[in-house]
Amino acid sequence: MANNQIPDFKKISERLISNASRYSAVEAVKFFTDSFRKGGFTDSSFQKWQKSNSPMAGNRTLYKQGTLMRSIRKQEQNKKRVVVGSESDYAQIHNEGGTITVTARMKKYFWAKFIELSGGDSKTKDKKALYFKAMALKRVGSKIKMPKRQFIGESKTLMQNFDKWFGDTVKKQFNNSQLSIRE
Repeated sequence: MANNQIPDFKKISERLISNASRYSAVEAVKFFTDSFRKGGFTDSSFQKWQKSNSPMAGNRTLYKQGTLMRSIRKQEQNKKRVVVGSESDYAQIHNEGGTITVTARMKKYFWAKFIELSGGDSKTKDKKALYFKAMALKRVGSKIKMPKRQFIGESKTLMQNFDKWFGDTVKKQFNNSQLSIRE
């Protein structure tokens, strides 16, 4: 480009906006899936998740087979907004915490797991089997408290990362257009 030509600022800005929404979607998904690797959520600071005492949990909190982590996806992306979320049935209760009401179906499942692990021996000392027995003995309608283990949501750190990327990208675009930006 010759020094006396004016860059096409409209084209540059359209490209920036298009790239910004794409970049934001990809980076947000990476940022939120990192919560599972770190074992907590980063807003302005890192908030470690409470450890699970359930034998149904994997070795890492909220990560047994990776299903919840892999459910995080871009749900909407346009020039004005990017939405990243999870359509997993149990994402909200884990992310926000809350209570689950014990149902007859749950009790049946817990009894089956108890029998599977104990071999039907009611005097078993197996901790996993005893956990399932305790869950099976809960009354229908009683509540199980789920702690908040946020893995997705608004994050100051993520927004700062976007701001830095956008500022750096704008500077690069102008430098490539042979214009200088005074700092």
